[in-house]
Amino acid sequence: MGSVKKVYTLVTHLIGKVTKKYYFEDYVRVYPDRIVFNRFGRKVKFQKDHLNNFLNHCKFYKFAAQFVKDKRVVDIGCGSGYGCQIMKKGGAALVCGSDASRSCIKFAKSKYGDWADFTVQGATDMRKYPDSFFDIAVSSEVLEHIKEYGMEQRATDELKRITKDNGLLIIGTPNSEMLGRHGFYFEEIDALLHKNFKRFCIFENALVPFGDKKHLWEKRLSDKKTGVIISELIALSETVLPKGKNPELKTGIPAGKFKFATLEIDTTLLHNTHSWIVVAKNDK
Repeated sequence: MGSVKKVYTLVTHLIGKVTKKYYFEDYVRVYPDRIVFNRFGRKVKFQKDHLNNFLNHCKFYKFAAQFVKDKRVVDIGCGSGYGCQIMKKGGAALVCGSDASRSCIKFAKSKYGDWADFTVQGATDMRKYPDSFFDIAVSSEVLEHIKEYGMEQRATDELKRITKDNGLLIIGTPNSEMLGRHGFYFEEIDALLHKNFKRFCIFENALVPFGDKKHLWEKRLSDKKTGVIISELIALSETVLPKGKNPELKTGIPAGKFKFATLEIDTTLLHNTHSWIVVAKNDK
């Protein structure tokens, strides 16, 4: 089965690069209510790692929700829509969600249509949203899916366009030290942010890389090329971990209040085990 997945990935990604239609249902999607679809769009048996993956995604939205009271918020790459509900419950005045997957948006409208307005749109073309409309733009685990097609800058341009001057962008994307090519190395995410924002903060993921990737983290730490390191309050029982591996957590500033620009960020809400969490001000 592993070889079939590899061939499928290679073929669909090649088609995406040739046609510039870069989106495919080529990764596992976890829905609420213990519903899971594999990369072939088939429903599969729900397992503990699926639950942990879902819980970690929810925790990203709970972190983002601390900023949303009385704000107009958009979730780019909203998937099945549960994050939009979390932010609306957090006090947002308006929540919109968009995703390139029609099946996801169909599900989101049926389950969370009373909480948010959902549309089918890809991250690199959000023409249904006007310029400077949102106070806050959120995007969780999206940029890495279009990075290999060289479209992360186009997506960033769109995120900036639809967000107000001095608005807030909150982005989560995997650290490649944890997930290989599926993500960004620190130098990559740092360069993308320096190119686009004057004021931004990158929070390190909490887990030290496993195996032969550990030296990458140790080298960055020695060279002082890191994001903000928080001693995160990680629930390991709710974390996706390789079997047989003993997790090690990065140690830094105690979790609590962290000042960034005009914000006081509650970092006790961080649970970014594998991903960078970016908070940026949109200076237009």
